[in-house]
Amino acid sequence: MPGLVVVDVDPTGKAAKLGIRVHDVLYKYNGLELETIRDLVSPANVGAENDLVVIRNRQVINHRVAAGSLGISLVTYPIQDTVIEGVGEVLSGFLKESEILSEQEREAQKQAKLEEWMRRVSSIKTTTAPQLEGYRIVDHREIITAEYVGGVNVIREFFASITDAIGGRSGSLQDELREARESCLVNLKAEADRLGANAVIGVDLDYSEISGGGKSMLFLVASGTAVVVEKI
Repeated sequence: MPGLVVVDVDPTGKAAKLGIRVHDVLYKYNGLELETIRDLVSPANVGAENDLVVIRNRQVINHRVAAGSLGISLVTYPIQDTVIEGVGEVLSGFLKESEILSEQEREAQKQAKLEEWMRRVSSIKTTTAPQLEGYRIVDHREIITAEYVGGVNVIREFFASITDAIGGRSGSLQDELREARESCLVNLKAEADRLGANAVIGVDLDYSEISGGGKSMLFLVASGTAVVVEKI
């Protein structure tokens, strides 16, 4: 646990003038948690004026300290066989806050990586043609595929769309096919991104139905060739 315990104070020193007492715990110096005395005196952590956070019982006291000796003797917290009321609670609270911030930072990093991945994937170009107009292929990676399986009675919906001469095609069937197509193409782009490609050429969508036990499943396979292209 971070913190340096004051065990002696020079009555003529800087710390005494600030009101620092024996059994106060120095917790942070210029934002750095103090785990050893070296953290307090490190030249990299000392300026003309410095922020010092002190814990006294359940109080948190902030000081501005000029550079130079504080006129105190310190040991690392905790002191064996010595209980300083409230300090442990405050330090534990700080550590919990630090853990929460760390978790928030990790979540923010994960979100940033996800957004970057989505940006890359959405920028990957696809075409059913063997070439991408306005671009030249500089590298062929490999043939890639993506699959989609969805629960829909395709045959029933298909015949419903035929017999409904006035209403036109079945909306639920269209929605299912659109979802299948979009899902497959996103997965195809994701696979291309994994290979370091920025385009997929020769894209082919193959729809089929799997039936059994009175139920039907829509099965869609998207395939293509992952390539690296550059603008002409």
